Amino acid sequence: MRRKITTGLLFLIPVLVLVLMHTTGIQNKPVDGGNYEYYEWESLEGIASVPVTVMPAYTEFPGISELLAELETGIKTAKDEVLQILAKEENALGYYSNLILANRSEKEGKDASEYYRTALELYYTEEIHFKLAEHLLKNGKLSEAEKEYLLLLPNEKALDVLMAMKTAPEKICEAYASQKEWEALRKFLTMVFENNPAENDNITLMKYYAQALFEQGDYKSALPFYKKLYGLDNSDQSIAWLYARCMEAVGQTSAAVKLYSVVGEKGAYRLGLILQKQGKALEAADAFAGSNEAVSLWHAARIWDNAGMIEKALETYTRIASIASMYQDDAAYRAYILSKRLGNDDVDKFLDVLSFHPAWMDRIGEKPVMPELTELNYHVPEYLKQAEIYEAEGFLDAAAIEVAIGSKTTTLEEKLALGDWYLKRGQYYNAILWGIRSLSEQPTRRGYELAYPQLFEKYVIKEAEEYKLDPALIWAVIREESHFRYDAVSKAGAIGLMQIMPATGKDIASRMGLSITDNDLFKPEINIMLGAFYINSMMNMFNGDIDKALAAYNGGPGNVKKWLESGLMTSEEDFPTAISFSETQEYVTKVRNAYFIYKWLYK
Repeated sequence: MRRKITTGLLFLIPVLVLVLMHTTGIQNKPVDGGNYEYYEWESLEGIASVPVTVMPAYTEFPGISELLAELETGIKTAKDEVLQILAKEENALGYYSNLILANRSEKEGKDASEYYRTALELYYTEEIHFKLAEHLLKNGKLSEAEKEYLLLLPNEKALDVLMAMKTAPEKICEAYASQKEWEALRKFLTMVFENNPAENDNITLMKYYAQALFEQGDYKSALPFYKKLYGLDNSDQSIAWLYARCMEAVGQTSAAVKLYSVVGEKGAYRLGLILQKQGKALEAADAFAGSNEAVSLWHAARIWDNAGMIEKALETYTRIASIASMYQDDAAYRAYILSKRLGNDDVDKFLDVLSFHPAWMDRIGEKPVMPELTELNYHVPEYLKQAEIYEAEGFLDAAAIEVAIGSKTTTLEEKLALGDWYLKRGQYYNAILWGIRSLSEQPTRRGYELAYPQLFEKYVIKEAEEYKLDPALIWAVIREESHFRYDAVSKAGAIGLMQIMPATGKDIASRMGLSITDNDLFKPEINIMLGAFYINSMMNMFNGDIDKALAAYNGGPGNVKKWLESGLMTSEEDFPTAISFSETQEYVTKVRNAYFIYKWLYK
């Protein structure tokens, strides 16, 4: 019996050796990544057939250089089955592998759409999106192709294809409107109406055309369209409001007031603004109060506050303080102040709102509640290490793709590592964003350091010493003005780190005996020098009051003087909410918050 077993085992030895040889070759491959071949060994002297799965020998995976070479030349660098494995990876290798497989499938007349879609999910580019759309169109998948070309609008090439496909103009309008491409929408519909006059009576297209004009502020041109649309259906409150807004803009105020009055809450805010301009303040307040929007209620509360109707104002401020909006903290502050003046100490609900804002807490003499900071040990994630390798090898696009794909879903530790990554490369805006994102998960010291960095330190310290300013104040202004982007340009034309208007910059420079160009404002040293000079001037003008100086920096010193004469000003604590420019009001508190955090963080 023992001899028979031994003899049987001897027959199995060649089979086992063969299996071991092939197993060695595939150790490092994924379980589902190989192309396995199936062999059935013929029976030997009565031994039963043994099915054996023979694995392919070890295959070296191509690197980024090989993949890029194939994309450029079209010369194959790896087998399809190898690329199929790489294509499942969520990284730059996976991205490029999908593109290569798409190219190969195209050449072989096969469906390449899934490879293109996977590549786009990993890393979007318009170029690859067009390739997907063109591939679908070429292969007769018209519905899918149309969908992709609609997503590619407002690209004119996409529009040309859609026109050739005879896509319904309503679909094209919807695509433009969803992306808020109002000028492109206007031009498209102008062409449609010119080429097919019958479409002038298409109600849907008329609505889109009127909307395109309205959104660009061309109320005069939009007016006749909304007049016609309102005549067709005067029960549509959205159309009624748009019609009224156009009439208001062209001076048909009485008609606008009449229409705003019948569209209920939707028209309350605009009605209030008109009445306020007409000097009918209390009527305006009643109109404003007819809305549930925080901005409208804020206007009502301010009017009553200014008129000395404190209890009515307090009631409305309290209401606003319960609504999440840009006015919530301002309203909570004002409600707190008025409550105290009326002898009401039931202010906990206001403190709950204000406690999130160091600036407000400081203003009311309360100590801001700051988080306990943790020191978190974290490692550089593999995708950042790989991106560094790509950078060192000169593959900068691959490095950017690696980071973009890897950072789609991140842990707290990865957010901090990404902040470090961008900070190291001088991409300060992105570093700050990752710091802020990390703080939304957990307050760590490193997260705060990334979100509130002390950059351009040499220039900041120099100017702080020159004008006896707290450097933390300069950093706070830079952070809120530009997020440390030296090349930032606002819609109004303000330039650089501290957002200096060219005319203001040249005026300051001349007072300092200097001559500058607009481009000089992009230079950190010059921008910080001029910004610090201006902050110092405003601090001197308003006797060292930071709130007033910051309000003047943003809204102009002349406006600050007007706000100081407002009926809301009965004491210094009234100033922050006496500011009538909502942007300036927000700005002052944001900078004060940042200033406090800088002082707390780097104490």
